[in-house]
Amino acid sequence: MNKNRTLLKLIAGLAAFAVLAGLLIIYVVRFMPVSKRMSAGDYFGSLEENEAAVIAEDHLAEGRAVRMEDRWFIDYALVQSELNPRFYWDESAGLMLFTTASEIYEIPADSSAYLTGEGTQDAGYTVIKTTENGKYVDLEFLREHSDFTYEIYEDPGRIVISRGSRTVTSAVVKKNSAVRYLGGIKSLVLTEAQKGSEVVILEQMEHWSQIRTADGYIGYIKNSSLTEISEQTRPSVYTGPEYTSLSMEDRVNLVWHQIDYAQMNDNFAEDTAQMSGVNVISPTWYFLSDNEGNIDSLADASYVKQAHEAGLQVWALISNFSADVSTAELLASRAARQKVQDYLIAQAEEIGFDGINIDFEGIPETAGYSYVQFMRELSILCRERGLYLSVDVPVPMDFSSHYDRKELGVVCDYVIMMGYDEHYAGSDIVGSVASMDFERNGIENMLSEVPGEKIVSAIPFYTRLWYTRTLEDGTVSVTSEALGMGSAWDVVEQNGVAAVWDDDAGQPYAEWTNAEGVFCQIWLEDDSTVAERASMVSEYDLGGIAAWVLGREKDYVWQVISENIR
Repeated sequence: MNKNRTLLKLIAGLAAFAVLAGLLIIYVVRFMPVSKRMSAGDYFGSLEENEAAVIAEDHLAEGRAVRMEDRWFIDYALVQSELNPRFYWDESAGLMLFTTASEIYEIPADSSAYLTGEGTQDAGYTVIKTTENGKYVDLEFLREHSDFTYEIYEDPGRIVISRGSRTVTSAVVKKNSAVRYLGGIKSLVLTEAQKGSEVVILEQMEHWSQIRTADGYIGYIKNSSLTEISEQTRPSVYTGPEYTSLSMEDRVNLVWHQIDYAQMNDNFAEDTAQMSGVNVISPTWYFLSDNEGNIDSLADASYVKQAHEAGLQVWALISNFSADVSTAELLASRAARQKVQDYLIAQAEEIGFDGINIDFEGIPETAGYSYVQFMRELSILCRERGLYLSVDVPVPMDFSSHYDRKELGVVCDYVIMMGYDEHYAGSDIVGSVASMDFERNGIENMLSEVPGEKIVSAIPFYTRLWYTRTLEDGTVSVTSEALGMGSAWDVVEQNGVAAVWDDDAGQPYAEWTNAEGVFCQIWLEDDSTVAERASMVSEYDLGGIAAWVLGREKDYVWQVISENIR
């Protein structure tokens, strides 16, 4: 019996031990923090000899820095996308161009000498290096002409970029604390933040914060490890030439005047006879004609004279609507860009107009950098001569981000948002040319990129009549035609239908089936829609309004616009 009792006690003890051991294992698995470290190679990626990772403020950048000739150089793609897009490699000229508000630096590759408006300069070191892997910009030269500072660290090699003129949230570490790859005690350790060190908080959550350490590790730390959390505004560290802009005394009230052949200039007085309140007229005079920068012109000095006598400024428009022109190819050529720019400036002096309106549409994403570079270069010439520079851009969408509206808002005097073509010629989706939500959302998105006083909201003086046909093979065909405001209402009346209010579009709407069995739909403009569009200019305190196009309006629009943009 004693032996049995002893055996039972032993079994019970072993069972209790097993339970305790299991609980301990569960506790360790669940509650004990992991101490294993992530390797530098796993975090920063594989680094070749003389390479360094680049931490650009709040993230690990894709590009690298390379040490050559005992100096650090930054991959050009990284410079463009992260640090200073005003450095632009012009393949056609074999030059790095750095554009400021007042001049263009011409920097050849693999040379210490470069050209500015003051003549040839010598940096004393190679500014642009070329290798089989690409082009690189000297880090110190880049810093001297950009708004950032940097620190270099070793083992592993890394360069930490801190941008100036930025508000950041910082904190002090209360005690030595693990910085982990992800939030949570089971994530691998990246590094240890030392007591008293300062970190930048990138995102703060309930129990953890994503931070950047001074030496460039971006990871997560417990909130309980942080104290003295505060916002700090860093001052700019680069002071370059100021981007000055021209501004009309009153809000811009612009109308485009479509000129298709030279004799149409003679109709200025007749076309503008009923017009009132307008202070800028923009004739469509210039057209890119080839990829070399040649231009077809319909400009007329007597037109400018009449406009000035009527109290109007003239902003001459140039467009890229030609099947013979590859806008991407033209913009990629420095010689072609200069030819266009020089011609327009010479025309301003000869013809006497007051400003230039750039209407380059359908810019492919691959040409975005060249397009913005064209505008930077032209802005210098306009700034020197006191010419207004305006640019027409589509309503902001993700697919048109390469227009870089933020930079255009810096270099141009006015950025004109073309608040139409929500549904357009060739579209197989029927709808309004510009619903009110389309216009309002466009303005609000523009305001996140361009100062309000530089935004001009362009409204339509036209609409589209949509035709939906069912073909013999059962397929559906959608076509449309553009109609002016008056013509659109005439068509509705001729077909004996009444327009109803479309709440979704914020416009009158009509539909009918014609004698051929074609389903017709149209969204209309009237005094209420014009007033609503114009009132947004005042509501959002914008720089002005524009309208496409003179001759398609109803006479009442001028007074409605003037009253609502005050």
